Amino acid sequence: MKAFTLPGVERANDLLHQANAVLFETWVNQIVFTWRWWIEITIIILSWVYFWVFLRKKPDTYRLLCAGFFTMIVATYLDAVGMALRLWGYPSKEVPLIPPFITWDLSAIPVLTMIFLHYKPNVKPIVKAIVLAIFGSLILQPISVLLGLYIPYHWHHYYSIPFVIVIYLGANYFYNDSNFKR
Repeated sequence: MKAFTLPGVERANDLLHQANAVLFETWVNQIVFTWRWWIEITIIILSWVYFWVFLRKKPDTYRLLCAGFFTMIVATYLDAVGMALRLWGYPSKEVPLIPPFITWDLSAIPVLTMIFLHYKPNVKPIVKAIVLAIFGSLILQPISVLLGLYIPYHWHHYYSIPFVIVIYLGANYFYNDSNFKR
């Protein structure tokens, strides 16, 4: 029995396979173990290890993880959409054949969000969201461009500000939801 297929979908799948083969070859020959690759691996490891070992207050672990996972899911989805629309891209990949935004969506962004949630609990969430958005969008993104870790094709850094604010406020909801209070 033959599975139902659509010619357009099959063509797209073939093109994705070809693109992945090219990306894998490029990763093996030009990306892995370069200084940019090492920067990304260092960001991934240090952000989680430093936060989890030294900064995190143990009783808040569950609430932090809920907020962090929310942040990861939303950031990954938005990043995938942005890359699919060619608004931005990443010239390096930490690991071949999976999305190249692990450094940011699964490490830097959720860890920074959790740090902001974790400290100064009396500061209004909107203030923290705005500070994080400005810091991430107008300081970290340009540094990433200078290091060659991020390329904004049809995107300006300040476009990210409202998205970061909404992501932070969503994470804040999960962190402070009454179901998670001690």
